[in-house]
Amino acid sequence: MVIIGGGPAGTSAATQLAKKGYDVVLFEKAKHPREHVGESLIPHFWRYTDELGVSEKILAEGFQEKTGGTVVWNGRIQQVSFSDFAYDRRALHVERARFDHILFQHCQENGAKTFERVMVKSVRFAEEAGGKQTVVWRDIDAATDGEIECEFVVDASGQASVLGRQLDIWEIDEDFRFVSLWGYFKGAKYVALDGKAHPFEKSREIKPTTFVTALKDGDGAWSWLWHITMRENTSVGLVISREELARAKANYESLEAYYRETCSTTPIINQLLEDATYEGEFSAIRDFSYRVKQAAGPGYLMIGDAATFIDPVFSQGIVLAFYTANLASWAIDRAMKRPEDTERTMAMYSHQLLMRADMARSMALPSYMPPEVSEAGRTAVGFESKQEQKLMRVAAGLTNRSQNFHTLVGGQEDEEDTIKILESIEF
Repeated sequence: MVIIGGGPAGTSAATQLAKKGYDVVLFEKAKHPREHVGESLIPHFWRYTDELGVSEKILAEGFQEKTGGTVVWNGRIQQVSFSDFAYDRRALHVERARFDHILFQHCQENGAKTFERVMVKSVRFAEEAGGKQTVVWRDIDAATDGEIECEFVVDASGQASVLGRQLDIWEIDEDFRFVSLWGYFKGAKYVALDGKAHPFEKSREIKPTTFVTALKDGDGAWSWLWHITMRENTSVGLVISREELARAKANYESLEAYYRETCSTTPIINQLLEDATYEGEFSAIRDFSYRVKQAAGPGYLMIGDAATFIDPVFSQGIVLAFYTANLASWAIDRAMKRPEDTERTMAMYSHQLLMRADMARSMALPSYMPPEVSEAGRTAVGFESKQEQKLMRVAAGLTNRSQNFHTLVGGQEDEEDTIKILESIEF
């Protein structure tokens, strides 16, 4: 098996397949540790790291624990605590460079053959059913090319979506045309579940929440800001609409200037950052919400961000990466053991992935959008535990994006019992 990409999706699939006894080759075009925007992980992820056997390594790393979320939306300050949903293991704020490296080393230890600084240029698919696929690769440093044959190619190349673009099945999600801008601050305050702002140095003692707020400018249904306290600094990012991007370009000398002024003028965030030092590392990604029309076919499967990416307002990306990697390893194993059912197995995989993506998408759509309820999304919700359904329902209700999700799941019960409303943040 050949896996394209060494992020959480790719390394998880590599570990799962290697554990099942398959010969796995993984190509990663960068070199670990790779820089990546700081990530907020919801507690669901532990079930997958337990299956991979990597949870103890993640715990030993000592990532910043978080206790819940603080959301400022529609003029209301609201909080949720994960402990109210019977989660007995903490969610985390992680530096993705280190988190991804742990997963990468773990797949190596489990028998996957990994090659860094090697990019996949294309895949030649077998002309007949049951034939092998040919992966064409390039060693970036040596400037040499090569080929390798395999039964299945797993595209875990993230937003590059190597196969999605090659097969012309990758498409921008027109309902999510937005831009993300982010940077890092040293010494920023944070908000804890006690409703108070604490100095950065207290974050190990008094655990932070993930802080999210709608922006005062632009289309508030789209534009929002995240504040994620990590071990050494704080990740602060904006997600804005194309219309807001046009305004920023017309009125500021650079997108970084717009980003910095937005951080300094947005209520509460400006107080959290008032004594912080801007470290830079400014980054921007445009039009990065997309999906593929088909997630699997003869000789290939697509997982994680290679298959779909949705507005990250509810921090679902890593969980979706783990879920699809787990499902893909099952599908490949089944196809190898029952080759006569391969076509049906690949169709089942693609349906399951797109069904899960529909569910995530329904949570992220702003409420002014017409309700979009697919039977696939409704079925996907039904597969989740009652505990996780409740958390999703409450999380959607913290913003103005709950209409579609409530239409999907039916009803809005259980929200008031688990949402704490604050009059203000105490500084």
